[in-house]
Amino acid sequence: MKSQYFAMGLLLASAGVTAQEIGVKGGSDFFAAAINSQKTAPGLQYGVEYVNAKHQSELLDANLGYGVAVGAMRIVPRVGLFWAELNHDKTSSYGVNAGIRAMAPLPQARHTWLYLDFSMAPNFSTYKLDHLHQFEAGVYYQPAHWLTLSSGYRYLGSGLHEYKTHRAIDGLFIGAAWRF
Repeated sequence: MKSQYFAMGLLLASAGVTAQEIGVKGGSDFFAAAINSQKTAPGLQYGVEYVNAKHQSELLDANLGYGVAVGAMRIVPRVGLFWAELNHDKTSSYGVNAGIRAMAPLPQARHTWLYLDFSMAPNFSTYKLDHLHQFEAGVYYQPAHWLTLSSGYRYLGSGLHEYKTHRAIDGLFIGAAWRF
């Protein structure tokens, strides 16, 4: 419980760093709260996310990337740091991850983007964890200048040497965020 308060405190403290979006999302496997820069803009992007997943698993992930416009698409390579307490043996793990997000606008549906987001941390960049990988795919919709809605599929998997891959998240989600 203390780690949840700590994570929420970090999220609130980072709100002063010119956040563009603060939101929540969840499904049957998880609940997440995040503070992000604007995901569809080219240039410097950042994000901090706290995830509480099934089987008492927790993840705190912070990343920094740079968005590049490739035609109408946005490609964002990024690096990040994570702290995780997963259900393997309830010890804390941490490490460095790298990932990429690709967003493509739907021309027929204004203010709607399709996106893919993938990140991974191989065992040489983690402590007390063999690997950590995340995948998310979905639709990102902005019906008003102050609101974004998202829906899609999310997967979070991790492993230790003596365990098979543990799926902390594997399912559909919906989310909403306030933009400022």
